[in-house]
Amino acid sequence: MPRQQPNASLASLLTEAGWSAADLARAVNALGAAQGLALRYGRSSVAHWLAGSRPRSPVPELAAAAFSRRTGRLVTAWDTGLTPAPHHPGPPLLTVPPGKVNVMRYLTGLCREDLDPVRRARLTRAPYRLTAQPSWRPDTTPAPGPGPVPGPGQARYGRAATVADARALRKTAQTFAALADCHGGAPVRLPLAVYLADHALRLLTAPARETVHRELLTATAQLTHLLARMTADTGHPGLAQQHYTAALHLAREAGDRRLYAITLRAMSLQALTMGHPHHAHRLTETALDTAGPAADEATRAFLLTQHALTSARTRQPRQALHTLTTAETLHDQATSPPGIFTAYPRAGLDYQRAQTLAALGHHTDAIQALRDSLAHRPAGERRARALTHARLAESLLHTGHLEEACTHWHHFLTHYPHLHSHPTDQALTHLQHTLTPHHHNPHAHTLLQHAHTLTTRPTGTPGTT
Repeated sequence: MPRQQPNASLASLLTEAGWSAADLARAVNALGAAQGLALRYGRSSVAHWLAGSRPRSPVPELAAAAFSRRTGRLVTAWDTGLTPAPHHPGPPLLTVPPGKVNVMRYLTGLCREDLDPVRRARLTRAPYRLTAQPSWRPDTTPAPGPGPVPGPGQARYGRAATVADARALRKTAQTFAALADCHGGAPVRLPLAVYLADHALRLLTAPARETVHRELLTATAQLTHLLARMTADTGHPGLAQQHYTAALHLAREAGDRRLYAITLRAMSLQALTMGHPHHAHRLTETALDTAGPAADEATRAFLLTQHALTSARTRQPRQALHTLTTAETLHDQATSPPGIFTAYPRAGLDYQRAQTLAALGHHTDAIQALRDSLAHRPAGERRARALTHARLAESLLHTGHLEEACTHWHHFLTHYPHLHSHPTDQALTHLQHTLTPHHHNPHAHTLLQHAHTLTTRPTGTPGTT
């Protein structure tokens, strides 16, 4: 057996980062915990890596993400020396240039693999990866065109696709979005994957005029974007990242700058959630550059609120406040028609404003923004209302208002049994952790007892959601 070679790449990265072996182990464990992995690596583990051993995925990817955060530059798993030189440096859609992959074929295979309970476990364990910044580069080759005219007796998807088909896809997207808002992403994620693979993607092979084909591409990109959002809400960040990247490819093929920018904004939010604020900030800058100054007011406001939040999280307070003010002005001027990809609800803007103000330490103003968000939020949007109540309760407790915080946590617990969503599960765990020191207070005690009864319910697992 050949002797292991010392990992000079990893040693060099440790020196660049100014880290000890124990520092790297702690960073890997923390990033794993953010993705729902219980890792317990220590100094001796890193010593083995330095000696040449290679841990299994997703550890190399987590180490790369840790070094990327520490050094402020993109570090890949291969750069760490913890993986062999790859034939492909990462998942296909995360690395392949536009025009070099059949995104429809790839996405169909991904969705169908997700429907197989055995194969799904591998997909849902995929780690979130830091990758190079996407950019809007319209492909010079034509988008995959519609299929040939079918002969007698062929499947109905051989008929010509029409504008009505594109409208039906957009209407279906609205329906799935409403279901996820009401129940969380887990119950509707797989039905959407079935619809996407067996209907929407197959429509793209039907004969159609070029304008209709591009409308179908945009509608399919919207459905893929929604699938990514639901997958992230279910607690599978790596798979969600793959779906977001597929949505980018489809939006590019459709020539839809606006949807491409909106998807980049969603990817920025995911990066922020995964603990990568600088990467998230760069994604918002790319989204704004892609949309350009000609974008409608609602879209620009939507992008700018995320830019304000990432500015706050990267310690740029003046830019954050200025951007937030600009976003609010644009929102007041917006006249876009209603729809999940056309309008920006006031409740969403207020919630984002609260997040930005809280990141800047303006807690009183953040609390008022959360109240405003609740006032504008429709009753049917259970998931958003539950998370807003939880966030408001945390903010109130932080400012010393325990009993009022308990009132909002009570509202959160009222919504919780109706939801199957990883963020709401995290909020319930945080509630128990935060209120335990106050268990002598009767309101807190009652809430803790109520929360305990809810933690015994079966929750979604990678093999069942």
